[in-house]
Parts: sequence; C-alpha cells; structure tokens
Amino acid sequence: MTVHNTPLKGWLRTKRGINALELEIMALHYDLDGALEAGQHGLAWWTGHAMLTTAVELSLAESGVDVGSQEDPVEQACAALDALHRVNPELAGAAWELWLRPQPPEDEIRQAIDGTLTFIEQRLGLPWALSRQQVVMRWASSTSVLRAVAKRLGMAASEDWYVGASDSPDLDWYGEIVATLEAEGRR
Repeated sequence: MTVHNTPLKGWLRTKRGINALELEIMALHYDLDGALEAGQHGLAWWTGHAMLTTAVELSLAESGVDVGSQEDPVEQACAALDALHRVNPELAGAAWELWLRPQPPEDEIRQAIDGTLTFIEQRLGLPWALSRQQVVMRWASSTSVLRAVAKRLGMAASEDWYVGASDSPDLDWYGEIVATLEAEGRR
C-alpha cells in the first residue's frame, strides 16, 4: 500500500496500525528471547503463538486487510486467521496447524518455535521479523515516517507527539536507535 493510491489520512491511519504491529513483533521478540533464556517453556510457547498471530495481522495489514482488535488473545488469533482464510485459504490452513499444535516436550520447544518463525519468514513474507535488530530498525523507520507525515499534515502538535510524555530529556530517540543498531551490526 503506497501513499499514491490511498488518501493521505487513510494511509496514515493504516501506517499507524502497521507501526503498532511492528512494535508488537519487536516486544514479542524480547519476550521470546527472555522466556527461552529463563527456561520458561510455556511462556515461550505462548509467545511464539502471539508472534504468529501478530505476523498474520501484519502481513494482512500490509496487503490492506484490517483484522480489527479483540480483547482476548485467542479471539484475536481467530479473527486474524479467519481473515487470512478469506484471502488465502491454503496459507491460513498452514497457520492454523501451527497455532493448534500442542506444546511439545521441553527439549523440542526451540525447534517447534523455529518452525513457527520459519513460517513467518517464508510463508508470510516477513524475513525481517526474525532479526531483533531488523525488527527494531523497521519499527523505528516506520515511526519516523509517521511522525514526519503527521507533522506535515498538522496532526503532530509537538516533536514528541508520538513518544508519549513530553518530559523526556531526549526527543531525538530515533537517531539514537539507528546509531546503536548500526554499531551493533558492525560488530
């Protein structure tokens, strides 16, 4: 979806939804890594499911399909997978199979989650979603675009309209994120 074929405010609304999903993928990456490192296999399994749901939503949103929002994570997964079924029944069937698998034994959790991540990368077409560094870069870049467009439209009342409280001492957080990630990439 480009700014050229969608009214700008509609594009901005869609881009904001995509940005929120990118942020969710980023947070889930940290949750998954932490759960695996701590040996919290049930939490890791649930996080893998949440990542699959969010990746399905993101893939659909990038295609112009809005899933909507449900309060319950299972209802959200059902809504996302049902929406995917309307677009691509075969892909939805494969996603449902992953989502409905029972939790494997502890020694097979990592391999099973890797299968989910491979699905996200290859079948949903989100290869950047597998790298924590790329996820953060994508979210930061998306946020920068949102801020710039909203400011041009007069929708951003201040420099920090998107980052929350205005008492933050450093409002150039985007540049700092990019510089940190680039430095990590050179190591």
